[in-house]
Amino acid sequence: MGLLDSFTRRRAEKRAERARTAVAAEMSVWQEQMDRVDGMLTIVRDCAAGRTAEHFTDRSDYGFMLEGDEFAVAYLQQVAYLENVRAPSRYSGGYGGVSFPLFGGVRLSTGRIGGKRIPGEESTTITDEGNALVTNSRIMFVGSKRTHEWEFDKMVSASHDAKGWTAFAMKGRGKPTGLGYGESVATEVQFRLELAAALALGSLDRYASELEVEKARLAATRPAPPPPSPPPPPPPLAP
Repeated sequence: MGLLDSFTRRRAEKRAERARTAVAAEMSVWQEQMDRVDGMLTIVRDCAAGRTAEHFTDRSDYGFMLEGDEFAVAYLQQVAYLENVRAPSRYSGGYGGVSFPLFGGVRLSTGRIGGKRIPGEESTTITDEGNALVTNSRIMFVGSKRTHEWEFDKMVSASHDAKGWTAFAMKGRGKPTGLGYGESVATEVQFRLELAAALALGSLDRYASELEVEKARLAATRPAPPPPSPPPPPPPLAP
C-alpha cells in the first residue's frame, strides 16, 4: 500500500467512525422515545382493562377539595396561569377640533377625535403563578390572585405546545386560558393531561389507538445503520 492509499484509508475510517457515533446518538434518542410510548401504552391499556388503581396509588388531595371518586393524576407546582390579554388601543391620525389659548399657557381643545382607532394586539400572558392538580375529572389551579377550574366534560379542546404549555377551550367561556409548566416536563405533563381526559370521558380505548399510531409513526423513523467500515488492505505481495 502506498502513502496515498494509506492516507485515503485512514480518512475513510474516520468518516465511518463519525457516522457510527452519530447513528448511535440518534438510535439512543429514538429508543428512548419508543420506550416512553411503550410505557404510556401500558398505562392506558391497563386503565382501560380496569387496573387504574395499580398505577395511581397516591390518594393525597394536595390541599384541594376532591369528590368521593376523584383521585390525582398529576400535581403541578409553580405553574403559570395563561390568559390572552389585549394591549391598550391607540389612535392614529390628526385631531379634528379647534384650539385656543387660556391662562398660564394652557390650551383648551374642542371638537372630536379624528384618525383611526387601532386595537391593541392580543398576546398570551402569564397573569398568575401557583399550583395545579389534574384529576380523573378536572384540572384545578390555585394562585396568589385567582383560582380556576377546567372540567373535562365541558372542554372543547386542549392545545399542547412542545415548549411546555397547554391552552384549554371551554364551552361558552370565551377566550381560552391555560397552564405553562416548562419544556423539560412537557411530554410527561401532556401525557397525564390526555390520560386524565380519557379517564373522565371514557375514551381510553381511543387514546390507546392514538398512541399505537404514534408508535408506528415513530417506528418508521428508526435511524438507518451506519455505513460499513472500509475493507482491510490486501496483504503485501510475497517477494
